[in-house]
Amino acid sequence: MFDRLHLRWQVILCVAGLQAVALALAGWVMLENARNAIRVEMTSAESAARAQVIAAVGTAMRELPPERVPAVLSEQLVEPRHVRLALFDARTGPLPVLSGSREAEIAAAPAWFAALVTPPQRETRLSIVKNGRDYGFVSLTTAPQDEIAEIWADAVALFATLGAALLATALVVAAVIGRGLRPLGTINRGLAALQAGDLTTRIAGVRGADFAPIVGGFNALSQGLETSEAARAALARKIVELGDAERRAIAMELHDEFGPCLFGLKVKAGAILRAAERSGDATLRRDAGTVGSIVDQIQAANTRLLTTLRPMTIGQLPLVEALEDMIAGFRSTHSGVQWEVSLPRSVPGTEEIVDLTVYRVVQEGVTNALRHGNPGRVRIAMAVMPDEIALGIEDNGAGLGAGLIEGRGLTAMRDRVYALGGALVLGPRPGGGTRLSARLPLTGARTRRPEMEALS
Repeated sequence: MFDRLHLRWQVILCVAGLQAVALALAGWVMLENARNAIRVEMTSAESAARAQVIAAVGTAMRELPPERVPAVLSEQLVEPRHVRLALFDARTGPLPVLSGSREAEIAAAPAWFAALVTPPQRETRLSIVKNGRDYGFVSLTTAPQDEIAEIWADAVALFATLGAALLATALVVAAVIGRGLRPLGTINRGLAALQAGDLTTRIAGVRGADFAPIVGGFNALSQGLETSEAARAALARKIVELGDAERRAIAMELHDEFGPCLFGLKVKAGAILRAAERSGDATLRRDAGTVGSIVDQIQAANTRLLTTLRPMTIGQLPLVEALEDMIAGFRSTHSGVQWEVSLPRSVPGTEEIVDLTVYRVVQEGVTNALRHGNPGRVRIAMAVMPDEIALGIEDNGAGLGAGLIEGRGLTAMRDRVYALGGALVLGPRPGGGTRLSARLPLTGARTRRPEMEALS
């Protein structure tokens, strides 16, 4: 439980615990001293009162008849501090004595405190006797209540002062520790930024010899991660570029080599068909027609393969026009779908790898929406910002099913977007349907964030 607390509270609790123990020891010592002080004070007061009474009784017995001594003592005896006097006349009974001067009234101590420090009460009786006859007696009883009340008042003042000092110490310790640990908040925010993917985070302005190695290690770690991520991103981008170049080369071979051969076959099949028709050879005419049909199928497959490898419009038309051409194709094959398209007029200065990635994301997103969602409406939006392109494809179809397994096409698009330093998110659309969002930087460099300044 203690280990789960913040360091600040651990230190404060330790300091408070030590001071509480110190207060308890001080209280115990104070009680022992109070007992001894009260016992000594009571003994001294009792001795003084005893001497006073003995002197007064002796003087009265020498100067007065014995039967008048108790009455005279009633007028002469004065109660000293911490002692109560009681005078008893054997003939008439109890007699009053004079009350001594009292100090200012002090609030009585609580019963529990008085029980802890009050010594055993003692009573001493001094008899008034002459010639074997008892004329009365004087009773002396210790009365430590005033002394206990004074000690209690002093103890309350002392412990109030110590309590205030304890509170002040806790506040000072909390402030000092809070100030000393303030750089930890900056370091935690830096770690959170690293965890969120911002590898450009650096910590600056943290003071304190204890935190200097930690800050230095953090900045070295983030620098190393940024360098590694830049190398990985460059490698991923290079892989995508090499893949595009390879597909472009294959597409050129299919177009420049395979295409003319198919065209030649189609021309020859047509010539054989016309010759068979002139000669009336039905078998030859049927075979020539079959060869022509096969050539048509191969040409259609070749066209689809070329489009899959590399859209013909990319590199020949501006990006926006290439997208409009692709969307027009979707419109023609899905006339029952309501299309909402929002594209900028132009996208200046984009690299071919970015154009191809934008084209593929839109193509994959729309294809998946039409194939799996059966939507009544598809919305395509594209916005160009100073440093990135934002894409959004959403539909009002069936949405994402439970236990969705990401297909190869979407996985390839996600990897391609991430290789360019962007991000792709697929999720449900509010109100039903699916939303695909992507962001692509216009350059390969990631946007840097400012350094985190320490608060201390």
